[in-house]
Amino acid sequence: MKIAIIMNKNSYPGREYLKAFNKAKIVVDVISIGNFPEIDEIEEERCGGFWTPPSQSELTKELKVKFYDSLKDEKLIEYLGSSSYDVGIQGGTGIIKNNIIMSFKYGILNFHPGDLPEYRGCSAPEWQLYENKNIISTCHLIDEGIDSGKIIEKKKLAVSLESYELFRASIYVETAKFVVEIINKLMLNIDIIKLAKVQNARNANYRKYIGKEKIDQLRSKLFK
Repeated sequence: MKIAIIMNKNSYPGREYLKAFNKAKIVVDVISIGNFPEIDEIEEERCGGFWTPPSQSELTKELKVKFYDSLKDEKLIEYLGSSSYDVGIQGGTGIIKNNIIMSFKYGILNFHPGDLPEYRGCSAPEWQLYENKNIISTCHLIDEGIDSGKIIEKKKLAVSLESYELFRASIYVETAKFVVEIINKLMLNIDIIKLAKVQNARNANYRKYIGKEKIDQLRSKLFK
C-alpha cells in the first residue's frame, strides 16, 4: 500500500505520526507544505514544553519528501496526479480541497481528538473532559467540511491527567499510536475504508474554543 502523509512543514502532529511510523517500520512518503518554524510557540505554551517531537529533517532522513509552497501549488496537484497513492494521512495542514482528496485512491484519513460528530472543532479534547466524557479519537475520511467525513473507527485515548499541560501533550502521542493501528489494519484489509459510516448530521456539534475560564476550571477541579 502506497501512503503519503500531508503536513505543514514542521507540524507537531505530523512529526509525532512520523516518529510512530518509524518506530513501527511503516514507510510513508512525506508531502511537506509551506515553511513553518521548527518550534511551535502555541503548542509549546499550551503543552508546557512537554511536547516537542523530533525534527522533521531527522525523522525523514530515509523517507521520500516532497516540498511545496501551499496546498494550491500546481506542482503538488501534478505530482499527486502521477503518483498513484492509495491512502493519505492528514498530519496538520489547512483545509484540504476535493482536488487533492480525489488524488488518493481510497481518500485521506484524519485523526480528530474528539468523538465525532458530537465533538467537532479544535477544543474537542477539553470539551470532552469538561463534560466528563472519555477522550476519544476518531479516524475519519476527509471531505471538504470540518470534521465531517465518514467515520472508520474510534479509540479511547489514554491521556495524562497529571496537569493540563501534560493532558494536552499526551493527546497526539496517544493519537499517533492509533494512527499506526489503523494503517496496520488497512494493510491487512483495505475494505475497512469501504465500510466507513456517514456521520449522523442530527448529532453534529461544532465546539468553539473552550476559553481560558473553563480551562482554569479544569485545572482546579480535575488535575492532580
